Amino acid sequence: MAQPAVDDVALMTDAEVREELIRECRERDARDLRIARLAARFASSETWDDEGFVSAIDWIRFNCHMTSGAAANVVAVGEAMNRLPQSVQATEDGRIGFAHVVTMTRTANTVGTTFDEAPLLAKALENSPGKFHYICHHYRHAADRKGFEAEQAELVHNRRLSFSTWEDGSVLLPEVV
Repeated sequence: MAQPAVDDVALMTDAEVREELIRECRERDARDLRIARLAARFASSETWDDEGFVSAIDWIRFNCHMTSGAAANVVAVGEAMNRLPQSVQATEDGRIGFAHVVTMTRTANTVGTTFDEAPLLAKALENSPGKFHYICHHYRHAADRKGFEAEQAELVHNRRLSFSTWEDGSVLLPEVV
């Protein structure tokens, strides 16, 4: 099927829209892998430092119009791609999305040497990125119970809620993100 112009979307059938949407998302995932490779290479160059930025993530955030989290994710995935060859291939084949690889990367980085890609990839192939995130959460707990419990305890210890008031006495609630 020829790639329709944006203006032609209204003229597409529902089946054409469905197929085009899937194709575009898979191409985006492949582009995100390429961006991750570039981001990791850029992070290793320290060009960002020469330009006065505090980190590669800061440079990417500013120059590529990304959130800090998205910039950190592309750098992390790019740096971990050699450790995740099956997941990278599955993304290139359109069997999982870039969001799966981000979660896989974060899990591999947290678990360290006990990380095993194959069983998690099998779960990624069967689940949405959101569900896969929770599966990896459980995997981390099983792989390093003490480390996971320490991390959770630290999160509880650092929980805070603060209120402030305007000059007129109105109470301000913090934004939860």
